[in-house]
Amino acid sequence: MTNLDHVGVYVKDLSKSLSFYKQVFGWNVVREFGSGEAKIAVVDIGGGLLELVQRPGSPGKAPEGNWSHLALHVDDWEDKVRKLEGMGLELRKVTMADGSHIAFFKDPDGHMVEIMEKGLGESA
Repeated sequence: MTNLDHVGVYVKDLSKSLSFYKQVFGWNVVREFGSGEAKIAVVDIGGGLLELVQRPGSPGKAPEGNWSHLALHVDDWEDKVRKLEGMGLELRKVTMADGSHIAFFKDPDGHMVEIMEKGLGESA
């Protein structure tokens, strides 16, 4: 069986991104290291890892083949939405056909993040 290990994204300011994800989701760094000129932090997101990579000249987004978004199931959807709005983030909220809710917002580097009241693996 193949399992998700991590999703890697380029960031412009590693410290700013780490603070953002800690503040929004409470995620903790499990490893920090360098590779050449790159500074890398690995964050435990529950069920997988998020690798944040800052390097000189980093585009702040994936090169060709750009990914669309990082989707996260949250237990406290309404509370999370209030928190994000309180941080001044612009949200695009959607009510799904089954009545569940999702919301999209951007991280400090413009990566699209989706929070879901009900995960895709849950039955309707």
